[in-house]
Amino acid sequence: MSGDLISRSALMQALRNNVLIDVTPNLEQAITEQPTTHDVDKVVEQLESVSIPENKVLYASPDEFAQFVKLKDAVEIVKSGGIE
Repeated sequence: MSGDLISRSALMQALRNNVLIDVTPNLEQAITEQPTTHDVDKVVEQLESVSIPENKVLYASPDEFAQFVKLKDAVEIVKSGGIE
């Protein structure tokens, strides 16, 4: 996979809005059956399994600690698709 993340529904809507393309049920089915590049729930599960509670980070300098991302922030980023 190329790692491209797209919205299937946005793609279908863009195709429907293009007067030159007839979006048939077969085309819609082909788009919806495309595999995703990642499973959000599995990514969140993995983040939760490898995370360290904030109060357990003992040996980090202020500079090192600044590089940490809070678990809740990482999960929010993954669930939102990284779109602001």
